[in-house]
Amino acid sequence: MMSRIPDSFVEEVRRRVDIVDVISEHVQLRRSGRSFVGLCPFHNERTPSFSVSPDRQLYHCFGCGAGGTVIRFVMDLEGLDFQEAVVALARRANLPLPFEPDSSTTVSSQRRNRREAMLQAHELAAKLYNYILMNTPAGVQALAYLEGRKISRKAAMEFRLGFAPADGSTLHAFLRRRGFADDVLIDAGLVVPLGGRVVDRFRGRLMIPIEDTQGRVVAFGGRILAPDGKPKYLNSPDTEVFHKGRLLFHLYGARKAIREANQAVLMEGNLDVVSAWQAGVENAVASLGTSFTPEQAARLKRMTNRLVIAYDGDAAGQAAAARALDIAQEAGLDVRIAVFPNGADPDEYIREEGASAFRQLLEHDALSATEFLISRLRSEADLSQLAGRTEFLKKVLRVLWERASPIERDSQLHILAQEFRVSREALAEELAAIGRQVRRTQRSARRELRHVETPPKPLQPGYVLAGRRLLQAALTDERARQQLAEEGIDELATPEQTALLAFIYAFFATHSSADVRSFLDNLPDSELVRFASSLLVEEIPEYDPSEIAGYVHTVRLKSLETAWRQALTDSGRAQARGDVDAAQTLRHRAETLQKEIQRLKRPLLG
Repeated sequence: MMSRIPDSFVEEVRRRVDIVDVISEHVQLRRSGRSFVGLCPFHNERTPSFSVSPDRQLYHCFGCGAGGTVIRFVMDLEGLDFQEAVVALARRANLPLPFEPDSSTTVSSQRRNRREAMLQAHELAAKLYNYILMNTPAGVQALAYLEGRKISRKAAMEFRLGFAPADGSTLHAFLRRRGFADDVLIDAGLVVPLGGRVVDRFRGRLMIPIEDTQGRVVAFGGRILAPDGKPKYLNSPDTEVFHKGRLLFHLYGARKAIREANQAVLMEGNLDVVSAWQAGVENAVASLGTSFTPEQAARLKRMTNRLVIAYDGDAAGQAAAARALDIAQEAGLDVRIAVFPNGADPDEYIREEGASAFRQLLEHDALSATEFLISRLRSEADLSQLAGRTEFLKKVLRVLWERASPIERDSQLHILAQEFRVSREALAEELAAIGRQVRRTQRSARRELRHVETPPKPLQPGYVLAGRRLLQAALTDERARQQLAEEGIDELATPEQTALLAFIYAFFATHSSADVRSFLDNLPDSELVRFASSLLVEEIPEYDPSEIAGYVHTVRLKSLETAWRQALTDSGRAQARGDVDAAQTLRHRAETLQKEIQRLKRPLLG
C-alpha cells in the first residue's frame, strides 16, 4: 500500500495533532489539574481512571493499564496498524502524505492487505449505490419511496443513501472490474455464493451506509422496496471491519452534536435517525439490527452523561426500550424515555405531528426511568380488581425503592395515594418494608462475598519507588540518561523496570534527538508501553543530579543486599554438599559485599 513512512513525518503528525482533541471525540473529558480525566474507552468502568496529559501528549488508564501516544490511541481504538494510524491522523491534520498513494484501479493482494481491500470495497459500493439512486432510472422507485416518507434529497445525500438493483450482479461486476477478489468480497459481506455463482448480498433495497468511528463505510443496512419482500430490513453480517454490537449507526456524524448537547438520542431504525436529523435532531443514533449492547452504552457514556431512548411506541418497541434502559443505567447514563402515542414509530410521529412536536417530546416530555417503568406496569395490570390493584402498587413501590430519587418517591407516593384512595402513610410504610427486605438481601450477599475480597495492595518498597523515579528521569531528560549510564546502572528493582531501562538505553543511543513519544511508539513490548505511560502521566520533577544520585544509591544498596543474601545461601549449600573451597570463596564474597553495604550505609547513618 505504501512505502515506509519517514520518522520526520511521524514526528510532524505528533506535533500537529493534539491528543486531547482526538480523545475528546471518543471520551467525555474534564479537566483535573494539569490533566484531563474520563471513562476509559478500553474497558467498562463507572469511575474515571483514564488520564490524558496535554503537556506530554500522552494518555494512561490506571484501571486497565492502557496508555501511550495519540498514535497508539488510534491504533488500539480502531484496530489499525502503526502506518494506518499515522495516515488517519495525517489526513485529519490535512498533512500531505510523503508517498504516492496507489492510483491504479487494480487491487493487488501483494500491495494491499485484506482489511484495506474490504474498506475500499465498501467505499466504492457506497458511491455506486448512491449514484444509482440519484442518477439512473433504476433508482426512481427508491426515490419515490423516500419522497413518500418525506425524506428530502438533502438528507439522502447527507447520509449517502443509495439503491441496490434487483438483478443481483451490479455490485459484484463493478468491483470485479476493479480487481477485487471474490473471497475478499464474500468475507466483507458484500456478495454471497449462491447456486454455484456469486451474487450481490443486497438486491432491490434502499441502501444505508454504516460508518465506523473514523467515518469509513464498513457495512450497510438495506430496506426492501417490494411489498412482499423478505426480510424487511437486512444488515451486513459481522466481518473483520464491522461488529454490529460495538458500533452505532450515525455515531460518527452525530458526535459533535452529542457533545454540544451533552445528550444522545437512541433509536431503533436507521431511517428513524435520518428523519430525526431532518427534523433538527442531529444527535440521534441507532443500534444496528440487534439489541442495545453494553459496548454501545459504554461508547455513548464516553461522549455524554445523558441519553433519551426513542424507540417505537408499540409493545415490542417499549419492551426493547425497557431492556435498553437497564443497560444504559448500568453504564452510568442518566436516561429518559420518549413514548410515542398510539404505537407510532418516530418516523411516523414526525410525519404526522411535525418536527416541532417531535423535538418537544424529546426535550421536555420524555419520561424519567421511574415514570416509564410505572407506565409499563400500569399497562400490564388489571386495575379493575382489588388483587390486581394491590399487586400493581407493590410492584410500583419496588420500582420506587430501586430506581427513584427521594424527591421522585415523595411525588409518586402522593399521586398513588390520591389515585387509589389509600393513605400516603400506608404506602410509605410498605415502601420502608421493601427497603428493609432489600437491605437484608444485600447484607447476606455481601457476607457471602467477603471471603473472595481482594486484599489491599501493599505499599511499594523504597527501592521500587527509586527505580520508578530513575526511569521517569531517563525517559524525559538526556542528562539523567547520561548520569545513569556513567554510574553503570543497568539493573533496577524489578524485571519490568530493568527491561524498560534497557530499551531506553538502546533507543536513545541511536535516536539522540528523539523525544519520549517517539520512544513509546517504537517500543515493541505492549506491556512495557503500558508501564512507561503509567510513569509519564505522574508529576515528574525537574532534573536534579543530586536527587538522581540519591535514587542510584538506594537501588545500588538493594542490589548489593540481594547479592549478599544470595552469597550466604550459596555458601551454606556448598558447605552442606561438602564443597569446602566453594563455601569459603562464597563466604569471602559475602564479607566483601557486607563491607560495601556498610560503606554505602554510612552517609545515611552519619
